[in-house]
Amino acid sequence: MTHPLGRWAVIDIETTGIDPSYDQIIDVGYLQFEGTTLVRKYSSLVQYDGKLSQFIKKLTGIDSKMLINAPSWQVVSPEVMDVFGHHLIAHNAEFERSFLSDHFARIDDGSGRESYEDSLYFLSLLFPKMSSLKLENFICDWKIAEHEEHRGFQDSLDLLKVLLIAVATVRRDVELNATLGALFKKYNLTDYWYYKFFSLSDEEIAQLSESIELDLDYHCNIAWEWMYPVDEKVDAGEKLFSLEFNGENLKNIFRNEDAVRLKAPFYKYRESQETLALRIGQSFKNKVHSLIQAPTGTGKTLGYLIPSALFAMSEQKQVLVATGTKTLQHQAVSKDVPGLRRLLGLGDDELKVRQLIGSGNHLCELLFRQSVEEEDLLTNTKEFKEKYTDMFFDLVFFYNSRSHVDDQITRGDLPFVMKRKIEDFSTKESDITVDFRSCTGQSCPFKNDCSYIKGLREAKDANIIIGNHALMFSWPRSFPRPSYVVVDEAHKVEGETTSAFTYEVSESDLNSLNKALLHSQGIGSLFYLLAQNETTEGESTAVITNIRGEVTNTQQLLQDHLNGLPTVVESYFKKRPKYTDIFWNEAPMINRKRTDELGMAIFNHLDSIRFIITNLNNYLLPYHSRWDVKELTDDNQIVAFTRFEKFMGVLDDTQKALEVALDQPEEVAGYTKSLKYHGEHGMSVSASPVNVGKVLHQGLLEISDSVVFTSATLGNDKGDQGSRGIEWATGYSYLEPERRFKSGFYLPATFDYKNKTKVFLCDDTLPIWDKSFVPQTLKKVSKLIRELKGRSLLLFSARSRFEIARELLLEEFDGEIPLFIQGMGNNVVEDFKKSESGILLGMESFGEGIDIPGDALQFVFVDKIPDLRMDLVIQDRRDFYESNIGNEFTDYYLSHRTRSLHQKLGRLLRTEEDIGGVIVVDSRIRSWKGRTMQQLLKLMEPYQIQRTTLDEACEKVRDFVIQ
Repeated sequence: MTHPLGRWAVIDIETTGIDPSYDQIIDVGYLQFEGTTLVRKYSSLVQYDGKLSQFIKKLTGIDSKMLINAPSWQVVSPEVMDVFGHHLIAHNAEFERSFLSDHFARIDDGSGRESYEDSLYFLSLLFPKMSSLKLENFICDWKIAEHEEHRGFQDSLDLLKVLLIAVATVRRDVELNATLGALFKKYNLTDYWYYKFFSLSDEEIAQLSESIELDLDYHCNIAWEWMYPVDEKVDAGEKLFSLEFNGENLKNIFRNEDAVRLKAPFYKYRESQETLALRIGQSFKNKVHSLIQAPTGTGKTLGYLIPSALFAMSEQKQVLVATGTKTLQHQAVSKDVPGLRRLLGLGDDELKVRQLIGSGNHLCELLFRQSVEEEDLLTNTKEFKEKYTDMFFDLVFFYNSRSHVDDQITRGDLPFVMKRKIEDFSTKESDITVDFRSCTGQSCPFKNDCSYIKGLREAKDANIIIGNHALMFSWPRSFPRPSYVVVDEAHKVEGETTSAFTYEVSESDLNSLNKALLHSQGIGSLFYLLAQNETTEGESTAVITNIRGEVTNTQQLLQDHLNGLPTVVESYFKKRPKYTDIFWNEAPMINRKRTDELGMAIFNHLDSIRFIITNLNNYLLPYHSRWDVKELTDDNQIVAFTRFEKFMGVLDDTQKALEVALDQPEEVAGYTKSLKYHGEHGMSVSASPVNVGKVLHQGLLEISDSVVFTSATLGNDKGDQGSRGIEWATGYSYLEPERRFKSGFYLPATFDYKNKTKVFLCDDTLPIWDKSFVPQTLKKVSKLIRELKGRSLLLFSARSRFEIARELLLEEFDGEIPLFIQGMGNNVVEDFKKSESGILLGMESFGEGIDIPGDALQFVFVDKIPDLRMDLVIQDRRDFYESNIGNEFTDYYLSHRTRSLHQKLGRLLRTEEDIGGVIVVDSRIRSWKGRTMQQLLKLMEPYQIQRTTLDEACEKVRDFVIQ
């Protein structure tokens, strides 16, 4: 009898690149099985006489010498073709398919083709919490190896180990194991090869493990602890400080080094940290707003958390801490808050700090269940990816039903790779996203397991709520936003304000709405509500018929315009100068006064779509307010209500976006209205606010008692240059004098930048677009790196330059000085720190979030002064600033660029003992006039930047560091 697994092989290939039409296989390995019996192991390099890139050499450990005498593909190919007709198991199997399928096709004998079984799908079902599904994550986390080998046979072997450990570990969780089995059946996935693998008996799992010498129990124990880590409760311990909220007590806490070190051994008193805490305390106590620059080394997070905690407990007022990113939000909750509790001697029940994310980041189980029920009749005709998507989200809600609110899966946790691979996955995610306008709250049958509702419930009782910038503008309606707010990373708030208050509708949005109308999604829920709430039997029939006719007519009209719109938009943009196939193209929004044929056609399509949607919205509006969810007691009616409300929300958003984008400037003032086009993503219409400061003033400052904006990079060190633009962008300059401190506070630099750093700006290089820019520049910089024995960070602003630099640095230093490259491994920064004499290479943004104290980093190279994206809204803001506020070039444009440069240079000094040099090259500054350069140098204080040649800069950095 044939075993359910059939014939299968775990296979992996290494290639010279990612393009199968150009690149070649250089390494292949597999383990071949019949059922649970290992029948063959195979591994071979493949002859290649071309030039192997340094990146591939570094990644795989394969060099050209190893390939010269390797067997040719003609010799290797028959060995690989031995797994013809097998189930081929691979991680991201599309890669293997792209290189191997043509070879297998040549020997197709009609007896059954090979199938590619991607382990990405299977592992995501077993571990839906995993946002990254890189094989290396599993290999390292489960202690299979220290890193992924990137060799054919070893990666095949490691993947099989991962799969066996995964199944055996999940099996220990009886409830999870049973749920997975039931869901495979529910979604008709019992023919899926991985279901058969999942269904292997314990004995068969053990047999496979023995055949590859895997210590299954050992690794399962590690994986179990990884799956279900034990919560380490903070031992609050003895209360060493008073919890009174006043200036003297804050001073006492920060100045009592010996007492603080009992709770935080590495604490060191910093006057600037104390000053920060006192300013925040004053702001909260006096109900005024403030702007505080707290340079690197201030201890900013603890500096605002301590006064926030004492104020919240003393005054019984909630404080919202809004971080710049979700990563910082998570860091605050997992690292900084436990430290705060230890310091103050407070348990979780005494100081309640809760994380909260906005409604749009949560998934709605009610919407999901309804969508699945509607699709049940189609289940047997669904493709695998549709079934997989449904099963995945079903598992998400199962996971959330068993998890604490802080551990529940939200949209940010979903695997990005699946959003890219599966259109249905992205569509489903969008369809079941919580919309606070349609959320039925305590009436929802799934309220007890809902991550959104549970998060709100926890946050309502918190002393401090940790959120992010976006949350400030999408606050849930179930309870008021705290009136006391700390906005961390305030230099990023302009971008978040823009995103939050931009009206936008894309081609994809319009197509989704059209699809919803075609299949009566949302409208069908209205029909159900009407039928279920009849006062006399049959009275809703005529109403439903009329609505159906209106919706059908709307859909047909909308479809007609959506058929013609994409073509004219594409033609319009391809005729414009500077068109690109790679990035978004942007043009001012077309208005009704246009006379050119394409422009008129686009406007007429969009204006007609607006008219169509507005008519439907107005037609359905009376039904929108007919029911009160609190009066609905039947779960099915609550589900229908939610679906219809969400549909109406989408309809309303689409109408509003088109109205604002298409109306004339005098009708809707203050917005930059643009039309965008991307070859892959299609068209987008948007309207973004120009005066973000006024928007932020009205949306946050006017309605809050005290908002504290803080960041390490608001202006220069004294705040006498660059600060005015930030005061405008945050809305601070719009405040009445009695609602704010006279000016922002710019705390003194913690580190001695004058004596501890040397920063050089060099313009004697080629332009960055020149093909020789990277080779010629690195030729000089490499000599310095060798003299420093590494200890260098190099940042490049474009992927093309980054990849050229990667090749050159590997060729120059591999085997001599270790290189750590962004994207090559999970722990490149930590590995770089441990090496103490390495080279770290990354993209521009890579240099804004890493922390490398000590001697491991003593030289930073930046390939240009950062630019400011010149979207239409940015250009309009510059014009607005110049006309209404001040000098836009210095206060806005140049300040943005130097603020970004400050962020990169901030990687160099992380402790008082650190020293180092920085070289920034940029040939563009040759044409800068004297005053512009003076403004740049002033904006970059406390760094004392010297202009010189690249040769001299390298020499001076060497002499400074090697003293």
